[in-house]
Amino acid sequence: MERIQKCPRFSIICSAVDGDEIAMEKILNHYNAYISKACLRPCYDEYGNMRIVVDMDLKGRVRTAIIKAILNFELEIK
Repeated sequence: MERIQKCPRFSIICSAVDGDEIAMEKILNHYNAYISKACLRPCYDEYGNMRIVVDMDLKGRVRTAIIKAILNFELEIK
């Protein structure tokens, strides 16, 4: 059976927007697999064999961009 991923709860998102580090980490952990998959790059070893690896520098920049976007996000509650 396929596992269904739910979005982070609204209360977690609100806390992250307010700057709560724990809530921010929960959101980043929720999207960790997606971020890792988006940061895959080919890497060649000394024998010329290619492997697909996660570019950790790129992953760090993506995580930083997500944190900035969350902190700049404006919630409009009606």
